[in-house]
Amino acid sequence: MPFALRLRLSVAMQTTHAELERVTGLSTGARGALSLAAAAAAFAIGGPVGLCAAIACFALTSAGMPVFRRYAMARPNARSSHKLPIPQGGGAAVVLATIVLAALAMLDHAYPGVARLAAIAAAVLVLAAVGAADDIRSLPVLLRLLLQFAAVTAVVLAGFGDGRILNHLPAVVEVALLIVAGVWFVNLTNFMDGIDGITLAGFLPLAGGAVALSWLGHLTPAGGLLATAFFGALAGFVWFNLPRAGLFLGDVGSLPIGLLGGALILDMAQQGAMAAAIILPLYHACDATFTLFGRIMRREKVWEAHRQHAYQRAVDGGWSHARVSGLVLVLNVGLAGLALVSTRLGPAGQIGCLAAAAMGVAGLILLFRSVRHSS
Repeated sequence: MPFALRLRLSVAMQTTHAELERVTGLSTGARGALSLAAAAAAFAIGGPVGLCAAIACFALTSAGMPVFRRYAMARPNARSSHKLPIPQGGGAAVVLATIVLAALAMLDHAYPGVARLAAIAAAVLVLAAVGAADDIRSLPVLLRLLLQFAAVTAVVLAGFGDGRILNHLPAVVEVALLIVAGVWFVNLTNFMDGIDGITLAGFLPLAGGAVALSWLGHLTPAGGLLATAFFGALAGFVWFNLPRAGLFLGDVGSLPIGLLGGALILDMAQQGAMAAAIILPLYHACDATFTLFGRIMRREKVWEAHRQHAYQRAVDGGWSHARVSGLVLVLNVGLAGLALVSTRLGPAGQIGCLAAAAMGVAGLILLFRSVRHSS
């Protein structure tokens, strides 16, 4: 690496460390311990690909911090959960590390599924570009939705030949339902990215569970590599976002992260792990969907930002971001365990796993909503 580039990267990383300590009050040592634990998990679950993705994400994010601070500052407003201006856009590194490491690993091992991975990568990059533009200057709602539908359609059509999910329906109806569900999952991921660490708390267990499902044959080879790189890249972002955020993912991260998660869920459902595909994202899906239905019933403008999710109610009631995201993480790790168990059971056992997952999710949502709001 040229000396000038090493010097710029070193300065960016030193500035990043100082900024994180100023914003979060955490020492470099404490944050480093969390990051080392995440890196160890990336290697234990994802092997060399996972570890390389974590390192790549960390390096790219560190190098990009001056750009994020200059062009993409998230300033507090009435709907914010933070009180100080925080840079955003870190999701760009997560996305790039995921796509690049998955592609390199696939080419190196000559796995099948290159066309599907290429379609996912192109769609993810489109959504990342949409999110980046929206982070800097808000885009019209209709334009965002049209581009989201285009990206999700590409992913659904690219994977449709790998198996049917709703065999009792005409293929065109199934495709339409999957596209609508995919667009909703992309948006709910964006809606749920409202406090420090909650997206990592939701998607680290999802990606890790997907890697484990690939070991059991419930994911295509391309899906397994994508999940491995995705888990590693998310682990590399822990330094910047847990337990308090010194950098936000931004729409450049939350939108494509939702699409990556949706692509993995679609893959496992097509490989016969339907119960696991429902269980893994259940908390995020339920909190966002029930909140949406409530807003529709109250005839509110559902496309406008708000603070009505269960996790936001808990934060407004005085709970710390770390406490809320920590509980979400614990629940999602449990959901990942149930998802894996469900693949080893018959229909009755799978229904039992789904019921247990639903009770856990309902319990946490009710707990969050029961927190007394501060005046």
